[in-house]
Amino acid sequence: MTEPATKPAPPRRVDASMSLLNNLMAHPIDEGYAVAARSRPQQDGKPARVRHRVMLTVAALVLGFLLAVAAAQNYQAAPEAEKQRKELITRINQADDRLSGLRTDQTQLADEVRRLQAEGLGSDSDGTALQQQLDDLELQTGAVAVTGPGVKVVVDDAKDADKEGRLLDVDLQQLVNGLWTAGAEAVSVNGHRLTAMTAIRSAGSAITVDYVSLTPPYTVLAIGDTGTLEARFAQSSGGQWVQYLVSNFDVRKTITTEDSLLVPADATIALRYAKVIGK
Repeated sequence: MTEPATKPAPPRRVDASMSLLNNLMAHPIDEGYAVAARSRPQQDGKPARVRHRVMLTVAALVLGFLLAVAAAQNYQAAPEAEKQRKELITRINQADDRLSGLRTDQTQLADEVRRLQAEGLGSDSDGTALQQQLDDLELQTGAVAVTGPGVKVVVDDAKDADKEGRLLDVDLQQLVNGLWTAGAEAVSVNGHRLTAMTAIRSAGSAITVDYVSLTPPYTVLAIGDTGTLEARFAQSSGGQWVQYLVSNFDVRKTITTEDSLLVPADATIALRYAKVIGK
């Protein structure tokens, strides 16, 4: 009796001794985790979107709160700022009134000084000659007001004044120098007497004469020979400068001949030094 043939044993894997490692590589996630993941409901990223909306809402509320606080502070500060503004305007007006009073006092004292000078010089020939010399010097220095015939020049910015159509300090300087060249004996701008010590400058957008800000239009009075003053001014470099502004930048200008003008004294003039003649 023959024995049944036995099945040959399956060939042994060469990595049979590494079965644990093979199992870890084939199943890297534990079955329990896989089951839990399959049972978790799908939420399609909704929690992230909800959090984003909540953050935007909170940010908007914070911004609105800050704006409300800033508006409340500005509202509370407005009355105080208006109060300070009114106090400043009052102080400026008081200073202007005081300045006007001091200038009136100065004029009265100057008249008193001239009266005493005339009494001191006497009425003889020497005294009369000295008085005439003194009068000429006071006229030249702007120490006394002057009346007489002359020309009146009024200049203003262009009607639609942009940067190029606005008068500058150099334009007013050129105009005044043209009048001096034409033979003017006394000149004033908006009531301010011009002398050798007068400064015409700019301060921001304003033109200042002796550091006093002026506003257009600018009225320039020049006392002199009405027969030649206007024509000679038109031929001067200053007159041609102003005419160039009129022709190219629409600056406005009028010039008229007047029979009687009043050019005031320089209220800011001061005696710097004196010398006794003959010493």
